[in-house]
Amino acid sequence: MLTPQWEKEMASTARVMSLLIASFVWGLGSNQAKADEFRHIDQLAVKIQRTTKRLINEVRHYRHTSAYGYLLADSREIHRLATHIHDISQFDGRLVHMERDLRDLDHKFHHLQSVFHQVEHDAEFLGYGHIQGNTAHVKRLLDTIEDSIHQMRLDIAVIRRRMSFHRGDDSCRNSRPFYRSSYGVYGSRGNIYGGIGFTIGGGSSRIYIGF
Repeated sequence: MLTPQWEKEMASTARVMSLLIASFVWGLGSNQAKADEFRHIDQLAVKIQRTTKRLINEVRHYRHTSAYGYLLADSREIHRLATHIHDISQFDGRLVHMERDLRDLDHKFHHLQSVFHQVEHDAEFLGYGHIQGNTAHVKRLLDTIEDSIHQMRLDIAVIRRRMSFHRGDDSCRNSRPFYRSSYGVYGSRGNIYGGIGFTIGGGSSRIYIGF
């Protein structure tokens, strides 16, 4: 028949094992979530590639404007950047590289978008240049690219926050040093074995698992 002490030790051991298993499962889930986010970034990059191909074809409506060459060249550059992000999204260790490319893509796109708006405005209200055909679908393509870039930025922000959490960056930057009120007999804070953790067993067979 088990003594109350042994029952307590077995319950403590069970709790430790449960925590360890839960931590392991949580880690697997976290890695899967990060993989899903990189996969989503990849899908968005491919979407931008396809949308930009259509945009490049539609630039022909602006061939009789002074901005035609610029619109064509920058649309192709956006396609190139999206292709590069698609390529490196297979390697999550290149997050910094991806962030830099996404900043370039975002900057290039919004500048190109402003040029499209300016060309449309000048042709409509000032009579500068001649735009051929209906270009309402050009606006829809630009909106699709903008939305995809926005989603990619959100995905990368989530990945970056998760990585910082795992490294403890936030607590290191924002928290003051924590001092406990007493020391154990061996000079360790918290208990005689030092640190924070769990003790399994008793007597000479006692095992301490620290964190």
